Amino acid sequence: MQITYFRTIRDEKIEIVDEPKRGSWIRVIDPDHKELTDVASAYGLEIDLLNDGIDLYEAPRLERDNGNIYIYVRYCRPSDENTSTQPLLIVVTANNIITVSRTESDPLNNIARRNNIVTTQKVKLVLNILEEVNRGYRQHLNSVTKRILATRSKLRRTIINNQDILNFIDIEEDLNEFLAALQPYGLVLQALLSKKYIKVHEDDEDLIEDLQLSASELIELTKSRLKTVQNTRDAYTAIATNNLNQIFKRLTSIAIFMAIPTLVSGFFGMNVLLPVDQQSNFTFWFVSGLTVALIAGFVLYFKKKRWL
Repeated sequence: MQITYFRTIRDEKIEIVDEPKRGSWIRVIDPDHKELTDVASAYGLEIDLLNDGIDLYEAPRLERDNGNIYIYVRYCRPSDENTSTQPLLIVVTANNIITVSRTESDPLNNIARRNNIVTTQKVKLVLNILEEVNRGYRQHLNSVTKRILATRSKLRRTIINNQDILNFIDIEEDLNEFLAALQPYGLVLQALLSKKYIKVHEDDEDLIEDLQLSASELIELTKSRLKTVQNTRDAYTAIATNNLNQIFKRLTSIAIFMAIPTLVSGFFGMNVLLPVDQQSNFTFWFVSGLTVALIAGFVLYFKKKRWL
């Protein structure tokens, strides 16, 4: 699917036009090979570089070919089954901006809904798209932070279940993927700031610096959340191991206490003379009292040694 947007600084709002013209934003969504070939032919682009833009595992980078600038980024999309980020290609040509994505992307949808976007200002449009990419990561990281803190509060009451651990594993996988996408993305922003790829005005330089600072903060925030997840999981493992040890200690103690009456009754159950009088009614109670005394002695000894 292909949608073409156009707006000049004099227009009231952004519009969808039938035919691309100078200063348009051409948005290509979920293209097949024929659509990419047509786009490459119409705008003088390299088909292999366009194909990289829909590669599910493509890393952020910058490419320059025949005067066109290819900006590869990854935006946050944790709802997908295979990956938590999706590739997005932004192509800056002499006349237009072209974006290529595998699916409907939230950053581009948000840009398309904003009436203050001027498509003829190519560099500013690119920076606005990257700003939306940063915002998507930040929103999801804030959501992840709340989930981590909620699970960590459960840890204090030691009521974390297996599902909580599985959720932590999912969060950790998402954060690792975010980090793998954000670190090269920061290098892309640094390259844009160097002006080797795109000519930028002074105002645009400030915006790129803000984006670079935001990306650095996102990287550090992701690392911090990863560390929190790992520490929480390690703490739960230690607590679970300690609880298991306590249970085994109690079970072992109970087995020892239960063995005492078995031992006494087995000993006096043989052909041996019973204490006191063989015919006395107090003989049973004497043996029972001896058993209770032995158990009580062992209990006191175990408590003294802190084995209970």
